[in-house]
Amino acid sequence: MKILADENLYEPIIYYLKDLGHDMLSIRDSGLSGISDSQVYQLACEEKRVIITMDKDFSRVFRFPPERCGGIIVVKIYKRAIDETLETFKKFYKVLKFRTHLIH
Repeated sequence: MKILADENLYEPIIYYLKDLGHDMLSIRDSGLSGISDSQVYQLACEEKRVIITMDKDFSRVFRFPPERCGGIIVVKIYKRAIDETLETFKKFYKVLKFRTHLIH
């Protein structure tokens, strides 16, 4: 899957997704830090990438319609240690991955 990691996504989550074999583009690693949410969204749309972010603004589907890009996953795991956030993400990502396979 082609994924665009927003700059606020924890590095261990990015490494986890890379280890699963996903085509990862990280805003932070690409030297694009500081670009606007609209620019992040436009990039994802151009490359048909799924945005994974911790930014709740991407939950506004009228402003950022997920069907125009590869989709949007908003990780709403706050006030936890990075290791705990990663484990929680892994658990829910496996469920999400299973459900998307059922849809296709």
